[in-house]
Amino acid sequence: MTRKIELIETHRLKGERICEFHWNLWLNMGLNAEVMATLGGTWNLEKAQKAIKWNCEQWEFYGHGQWMFFDKETETFVGRGGIRKVIVNGNEEVELGYALMPEFWGKGLAVEIGKKALSITFDNFCYYSVVCYTLNDNKRSEKVMQKIGFSFETNIMHANMPHVLYRYQNPKYRRCVIP
Repeated sequence: MTRKIELIETHRLKGERICEFHWNLWLNMGLNAEVMATLGGTWNLEKAQKAIKWNCEQWEFYGHGQWMFFDKETETFVGRGGIRKVIVNGNEEVELGYALMPEFWGKGLAVEIGKKALSITFDNFCYYSVVCYTLNDNKRSEKVMQKIGFSFETNIMHANMPHVLYRYQNPKYRRCVIP
């Protein structure tokens, strides 16, 4: 049996399940040209609304999703991260995603978020593996994937753009028995 883990903590961050309450933070991130440069470009209001709705629905459909992360000491919004189900390269996959506001880049926070999300994922869900992908030229994100422990799998086209696909196999995986 899986359980929703709506509040989490890492060494430096606290995360809370994404919900409509986070709309202003979500929109500000989606309008930030630096953040969105590798995520398909900035959003308009309609795209932002669809994206937050879809991310909130991940929690309802699957019992997991992304968290909005805040600095423990200052309570400043840092970014978002977690897992969600997506279609990648024609296959349904569980994706680890993360995005940070630019002032928090290069501080190891994406690695911290990724490791915590994977730990929760593999301790609470029976997924064989999790994927992570980014544009071919997004070397910073690719380095984060490697630091978390993902292994390069292949080059793919995603959203009509070249991406690298990495995979992390669940070291605790065993066949699930569903009652």
